[in-house]
Amino acid sequence: MQGESSAQTKAIRTAIVLEEKRLRAKYPILARQNLLGMFCFLGSLGVMGIVAALYLNGVLPWWGAIPLMALPLSILHELEHDLIHDLYFRHSPLAQNGMFFVIWMAKLSLNPWYRREIHLRHHQESGQVTDIEERLIGIGLPFGLRRLLVAIHPMAGLLLFREIKKDVPDFQPMRLSLMSVPTYLSFLVIWESFFGYWRLQNGWAPSFDFAHFLPPEGYPVMRDLAVLLVLPNVLRQCSLVLMSSYSHYYEDIPDRDVFYQNQILNCWLVAPLQLFCFNFGATHIIHHYVVRQPFYLRQMVACAAHKEMLQQGTRNNDLGTIARSNRWNEVPAAEANVALRQSA
Repeated sequence: MQGESSAQTKAIRTAIVLEEKRLRAKYPILARQNLLGMFCFLGSLGVMGIVAALYLNGVLPWWGAIPLMALPLSILHELEHDLIHDLYFRHSPLAQNGMFFVIWMAKLSLNPWYRREIHLRHHQESGQVTDIEERLIGIGLPFGLRRLLVAIHPMAGLLLFREIKKDVPDFQPMRLSLMSVPTYLSFLVIWESFFGYWRLQNGWAPSFDFAHFLPPEGYPVMRDLAVLLVLPNVLRQCSLVLMSSYSHYYEDIPDRDVFYQNQILNCWLVAPLQLFCFNFGATHIIHHYVVRQPFYLRQMVACAAHKEMLQQGTRNNDLGTIARSNRWNEVPAAEANVALRQSA
């Protein structure tokens, strides 16, 4: 198995690299990586500013602002990932850290400097119980309430800390929490306040609800912050988490064998989710084969990469992984029943 997959991996990696070389020769602008990265960064912030202005001036309704804001946020996430791999401004820590900070505040999520640590570890331990990054977004959990909570709410990963710590002794949940306090606390305050006001307005707040203590004049501020920051990030994160966690395999695959780590997810059923995570389900597998490619280049090589992957037997749209809790092989019925009871 190992020898065969090594040959498959080599063929796929070669196809990706050759397509990248062809594209770089055809489009010399691709050599200006710092310029392209900064353009995407400033362009995303500019689009966010335009969407916010249209919404705040009453031109754009809330139901239009939320998905439109999620689109540039998904690009910022890709930029953060590329920065983790030093793909932009590798010789300028000030520029890198400045971009990290702005993206962190925009995403209201995990501290990017901590994410750098666990993401680089992910490439070493993908699919294993020690893969902290994927464990934090629910990989290996049966489909159920906990998995959905982890996808929807950035802080629901707290529910998994004990299990991860049990399997990964060097996991430091307190350090993760403290490093992410600014954004986690901001998210929580806006989320709880907004839905507190919502409960009050709809008569769903019981007498003991903290929402009764919220000042009425605070509602417009919390509503706008929810529409422009929190809810777009929930949409972005939910799409990304579902695409990421179900494009990876877990636990019953060979260690450090990239061929078994991912599948291609590109069927029409997941198209709405792909929209808000920059086609992650279809292209993340490429990143596992060739790490040092910026996100836009992965999109450009995707057709050639997928063609070779399918010829080599890469799994494509294996939706059965949802029922198998990310396992490569079928889960025995008895084991599946136990897992379902634990997830309820």
